[in-house]
Amino acid sequence: MIINSQTKLKIEQDFKVEAGPGAGKTEFLVNHIKNVIQTSERLERMRKIACITYTNTAVETVLQRLGKSVSNRVDVSTIHSFLYRNVVKPYCSFLPKEYEVCIRKLNGHNDPVVINKYVREWLNNGNFKGLKHPNTKNQLSNMPTLNKALQNWLLSMKSSYKNNEIQFVCDNTKAKASDKKNGNMIGINKANLNILEKELLSYKKTYWKNGIIDHEDILFLSHVLIRDYPFILTVLSAKYPYFFIDEFQDTSQVQAFIIDEIRKRDCTVGIIGDKAQAIYGFQGAQVTLFEKFQVEPINSHTIIENHRSSYQIVTFLNSIRKDINQESCNDIEDIDVSILIGDRNKTYTEAANSCNNELLTSLSRDNITSNAMKMKLEGKDFDRKLIDKFEQIDSNSLRRNTIVPLIKAIELSKNTKYKDAIKIIDRIFKDKNNPKKLALYTLSKMMSCYEQYSNGTLMDFYNLVCSNLEIKLSGFNNGQIKDFYENTLYNNMAICVNIIEDTSNHITIHKAKGAEFKNVFVIGNQDTINLLLQPDLTNNEEQRIFYVAMSRAKKKLFIQFDNLDIEYEESLKKLYNINITRITELESL
Repeated sequence: MIINSQTKLKIEQDFKVEAGPGAGKTEFLVNHIKNVIQTSERLERMRKIACITYTNTAVETVLQRLGKSVSNRVDVSTIHSFLYRNVVKPYCSFLPKEYEVCIRKLNGHNDPVVINKYVREWLNNGNFKGLKHPNTKNQLSNMPTLNKALQNWLLSMKSSYKNNEIQFVCDNTKAKASDKKNGNMIGINKANLNILEKELLSYKKTYWKNGIIDHEDILFLSHVLIRDYPFILTVLSAKYPYFFIDEFQDTSQVQAFIIDEIRKRDCTVGIIGDKAQAIYGFQGAQVTLFEKFQVEPINSHTIIENHRSSYQIVTFLNSIRKDINQESCNDIEDIDVSILIGDRNKTYTEAANSCNNELLTSLSRDNITSNAMKMKLEGKDFDRKLIDKFEQIDSNSLRRNTIVPLIKAIELSKNTKYKDAIKIIDRIFKDKNNPKKLALYTLSKMMSCYEQYSNGTLMDFYNLVCSNLEIKLSGFNNGQIKDFYENTLYNNMAICVNIIEDTSNHITIHKAKGAEFKNVFVIGNQDTINLLLQPDLTNNEEQRIFYVAMSRAKKKLFIQFDNLDIEYEESLKKLYNINITRITELESL
């Protein structure tokens, strides 16, 4: 059934809404929530609507649009925050003692973290007799490169739901690290990883007994509690008679299980999503779960409107996508979509000049490229693991644990993330009096002389730190670490810093999910070419990522390639009504 964002659905029936980019999914969700609040006979004084969104930014957007007058009737949160508040925190005392969760120390949940002290404790106390050379317990614990490979593997851990059981699994492709002697990648072999994987729960307990839980732990522990104590679902359904889940295409198996169990308890459940915008497979999301969510045919709806993009952009997106043919609804007419061929920074500058002084936002596939755009660095052969290599090469812990946090804090500050920056530097002075004051002074001092080291080497940065701050760091003997400092550019370290909630005009595609921009400059690659020539949004997540990027644009859309074969260019001209301009012709824009 075709609907729009203003359509009023029957409030006591489960529903499923699929809508493409710019369709007004958030507006539909907010309108539906308001309709439920106004007309429901099941919403008593203490009962609320549960609204689950994918990011904290989306939470704030929904709350803002709901307004203060009705927002107190709705619990808007991410799935992890919702489960922590309503399942883990109130019922953690019910967890079996075997999980060793220290309730007294439990205080919220954080992003996943790997603490080497706990890794070593796990290796020392666990049953790892089957581990063999070259990955014995001692080798994994004491050889820096193997220890780093193990940490990288553990950092990839996800909760997985299979055959009605939940367990922790890791991505074996992440079990590698760079050898500081020769730069070669060294990994842990599959046989030893299989042995380690069997002990992942005991690894998690090492954190839990210290009160440390992350987002994946929330899903795991919630599953255990709901499985062993079904009355929790009864309590949830009594408190929340309505559950609405946005961005359902990004749901994982564990999340889907919990939603299905809630649905069985006389709760009205509605989901909203778009299969073509499923781009979080690396986090365990499965787009098939959206397809498998069953409702009566009369309650399965599609929104075909696009209120975001110009007519030309909507027409272009429709040429790529076959399942939904969107209708342009905002009466914006602009130039045709443009493909620009040449160096990133030059083409970006020329594209920006054609935007009539309006902001042009660049969207990149990875963090390195988006940071390189901020610094106007050209090239694509940047070392993504440079900070990791530095931490392995510099054996002086005080120097290492000062230089890296300072670089991260400075770059966060450059992106207006001052609170996060101070928090990072604060750890450097944790044993000093008034560490926050020292952190603020340090950040202010280093930001004021940014131009003196930002285009220099890491050694230039080190020298300025030593001369400008009250921090005593060890010097260097001739050797690998001194060579690293003298031959590594500060900027090449800085572009490895990940800005989680990046609000600049150069960001990654994943960080742009759910947002929209007047003018968009997509930095393309071979996957972008494949999307344009042989679109397969059903099976190819890399293509979906670039579809998401292109669909963020409201007025102008530019797609950049460093190079483009003539045969590809001719094929694209036949398929699309687009402008293709090479670097020597850019003045024609």
